[in-house]
Amino acid sequence: MSQDEKYKEIIKREMAKLNRPVKLKVVTSQSAKPDGTKIRACMDCDQFLSLLRVYEENSNGLLTIEELSIDENPDFAKRYDIQRVPTILFIDEQGREYIRYLAAPQGGEIQPFIQAVFTFAGAPNYYEATIKKNLDRISPSTLKIMITNQCPYCPQVVTIANQFAIASEGKVRTVVVDIMANPDIGQYYDAAGVPYTIINDQKTLVGMIGPNEILRALIGGNIRVQY
Repeated sequence: MSQDEKYKEIIKREMAKLNRPVKLKVVTSQSAKPDGTKIRACMDCDQFLSLLRVYEENSNGLLTIEELSIDENPDFAKRYDIQRVPTILFIDEQGREYIRYLAAPQGGEIQPFIQAVFTFAGAPNYYEATIKKNLDRISPSTLKIMITNQCPYCPQVVTIANQFAIASEGKVRTVVVDIMANPDIGQYYDAAGVPYTIINDQKTLVGMIGPNEILRALIGGNIRVQY
């Protein structure tokens, strides 16, 4: 069995456990051919969608992947400031964005993505109580996590950040960026290694970090975290 086949088996096995409905949006780009048919215009979109369909098709009909074209939905693209495609969005019924993926959920990133899907659907969140206790002391924030799919430490940081985002109902927003697929973003933030976490484009946390470090950085200074 190839590595890709092993990863697909993991997705199939884990997604079969989903027991609550959940919808994700994926933004792509489409162009119309002379005969009126449409094709995806972005280089990675077809492969990206094929991967997401594996998640969807093995979820007992509970995961819905809604594809939106940046070309046909300019108001949506403007509202959520979609700068590139493909992009996965975790958006709740009130339109609040929790998590954004500029990364394909494959390799080591399969488990963090599946856990985010399950928690977004209503599964228990290990960090919810701590985040709720400290939420008033956290300003609206964005965590940008620079990763690669080969990084052994990235999944843990992504998992924590995603769970924080869901527990805070989007007050803390997570953006997961594969710097191999988006090298310009990695260069912009001078991410020489991964994981590389940027908070509100100001603070940087380098390497493997835990929930306490991220939460203290969100609260600010050496303020005592409430548990």
